[in-house]
Amino acid sequence: MSGTTSLVHNLPASGDSNHRGMHSLKNTRRAADNEPLLRFREAKKVLGDVYGELKENVGELEAVYKDIKENDFVSAEQRAEVEAIRDSIKTIMDTFQRDNMKVVFFGRTSNGKSTTINAMLHEKVLPQGMGHTTCCFLQVEGSEEEVGHLQLDDNPQRIDMQMLGKIGHALSDENSDLPAMGQDSLLRVFHPKQTNSEECRLLQNDVVILDSPGVDLSPEFDSWIDKHCLDADVFVLVSNAESTLTQAEKNFFLRVAKKLSKPNVFILNNRWDASAAETENIEEVKKQHLTRFRHFLVDELDVCSEREVNDRIFFVSSREVLESRLKARGLVQKAYQAEGHGTRALEFQNFERHFEQCISRSAIHTKFEAHNRRAHEMIGKMRLNLNSVLTSAADQRSKLQNSLNESTRVFNECRVNFTQFEQAYREQTERLRAEVHLKVSADFFEEISRLDAIIDRFEQPFDGSNVGIAQYKQDLAVFVDKCLSSDLEARCTGGLMSRIWNLENDMFQYVTKILSEPYQNKLEEVWRYRAPFKFSICVDVPALVNDFHEDLEFRFTFGLHAMIRRIIAYRSGQPVTAINANLLTPLALKQNEKNVVRDADATAAAEEQAMMTQMVLTSAAFLANGSLGVLVVGGIVYKAVGWRVIAVGGAAYAGLYAWERMRWNSSAKEQHLKEQFRSHLAARMQQVSTAHTHHCETQAIREMDQVFDGLKATVGGVHREMKNDLDVEKTQIDAVDSTIRTLGTIKGKAVFLLRNLEQFASSYLRSDSPSSP
Repeated sequence: MSGTTSLVHNLPASGDSNHRGMHSLKNTRRAADNEPLLRFREAKKVLGDVYGELKENVGELEAVYKDIKENDFVSAEQRAEVEAIRDSIKTIMDTFQRDNMKVVFFGRTSNGKSTTINAMLHEKVLPQGMGHTTCCFLQVEGSEEEVGHLQLDDNPQRIDMQMLGKIGHALSDENSDLPAMGQDSLLRVFHPKQTNSEECRLLQNDVVILDSPGVDLSPEFDSWIDKHCLDADVFVLVSNAESTLTQAEKNFFLRVAKKLSKPNVFILNNRWDASAAETENIEEVKKQHLTRFRHFLVDELDVCSEREVNDRIFFVSSREVLESRLKARGLVQKAYQAEGHGTRALEFQNFERHFEQCISRSAIHTKFEAHNRRAHEMIGKMRLNLNSVLTSAADQRSKLQNSLNESTRVFNECRVNFTQFEQAYREQTERLRAEVHLKVSADFFEEISRLDAIIDRFEQPFDGSNVGIAQYKQDLAVFVDKCLSSDLEARCTGGLMSRIWNLENDMFQYVTKILSEPYQNKLEEVWRYRAPFKFSICVDVPALVNDFHEDLEFRFTFGLHAMIRRIIAYRSGQPVTAINANLLTPLALKQNEKNVVRDADATAAAEEQAMMTQMVLTSAAFLANGSLGVLVVGGIVYKAVGWRVIAVGGAAYAGLYAWERMRWNSSAKEQHLKEQFRSHLAARMQQVSTAHTHHCETQAIREMDQVFDGLKATVGGVHREMKNDLDVEKTQIDAVDSTIRTLGTIKGKAVFLLRNLEQFASSYLRSDSPSSP
């Protein structure tokens, strides 16, 4: 839009319609001229958004990598590469925010560089005047603040804007109270963007303007170029139209062309208003300037083509444009205007239009092409990094899945095998029960047959008194119990311990094979300190002979009373020594009935026994006391066998009686007692043999059950641990899956960013883009 206002005010009035037409043209041109500068800001925003998204993606990737354990499937180099990309993005974004369009004005002293800049800014910002005015580099930048300020390049302290005319003036070194500025020093001028917003478009659109001292002051341009010009997008040579292009001006741009590849150079033939006083040969002079400038730009500098050079050379009057624009703003009452000022104003406006297009296009390429390429490189590195990690993650997941499948297989096989083992154990325990039953029964009955030998080993002196007999029986019972228990334990344990130990060892070995190697040591803890099995047998002879009633009175073996006792013992199913002698008397029978009534544990069998005893005694008394019965029986026998047989039988009967009676002494009593004790104990042991065998079976099965329960508990704990391990592996797989999905999402975002970069390049960087000429 630059120059349109001055054009309106400087054109001669030609009626209202003409004024309205020009005003409409101004509005049309304003929109067209404003576009190039806006494209730079637009491109900056688009690329900035891409970098912002790239920064977020790299941040997400870095966060994902941090959540992954060290040396899992992300290497330290890959982590370091992502951190380096993050740091690069931060550096680029910090630089990116400072990127702007930069134009540098050069020329000889008093050629009107500062005036041209002020004209483009529509305001007297820089000091201007005759002679050597600008003593250092003055850089004009837009500021968001309402009040402008100055700042030295190496000092962040703010300086009041009013000091610009003194500090930036060539005579400032004569003022002792102001800082001395060298020719290559830089003074930054921060001018408010919002002040006169209509005309201050350059600063509003991130254009930085650099004014320089005259190139004729020093031939050493290298330091100027290195310090201030390497990042410039456009160079404007402000030449004096009243003279020709000097060698100093040429030398400067030749140095620039060596350091920068094809710099964008505009040449302003300033002070062309002097042509108004020259009516002769003015066109020839203009052609002469054009020829020299074309040769310089095309042939010597090689910065543009013949077709482009016409848009790089302009004949203007910066003073006329500045004063016209100041007048339009009401800052001056009268503007300097020479003949033909309208044409020069249009030329200046044309310069501004081409300048804005060029600086926007150049800045977009010089500033953003490198950023675009760097973003491509970083995204490419990130994608390679991602692909590598995704490959490692896929391999890791495959390994975890294989491990999970194997662990699941081992777990299921362990459960199935233990179920089979449990069934086999039940079968083996039943076999063991049968073996224990046979072995213990045989040993028990063998011990019964050996009671004579055991009892014969008892050598305690026999005392025939009641007290001595009672003590003798008690000691004998304890002795026999000890012998029987130790013998049975030795027999049973010796015969079955090896069998039981082998079964237990087989169980341990089988379960060891069931479990996988990491869990086998847990069985050692169960098996290591287990004591060997041993039967615990207690015959409890004192309890078995508790109802033993010895009969040490002389009783003839074939006597009536002895035979009756044997008949009662046979009918009652008890040892004859279990029948109390007093039981055969009616008084004792009555007393026994009273005892039975008092005894809460008496059974119906005891009552039946008492009734049978009473019947037998009654019959015997009848036969003994009835003389008639004796005569009848004797007569029958006599008739049947004769008296001689009766006499021989009687003599034999009497002889047997006499022989037994003669042998009845203390030793016989002891032997008779032992025999009665053995017979009584043998009968009782036969009665309890089943219970004893069952007790041994129970011990053996209990031992096996204890081992089995220990193994089962251990296997159950292993199963729980294996299940927990399976859950952990599943969790690890889920975590890897989640990581793969997240990395896939980040990779997709990277692809989307690449598309955005391609679209950015297509829209702003390619030769056929809208910003290109």
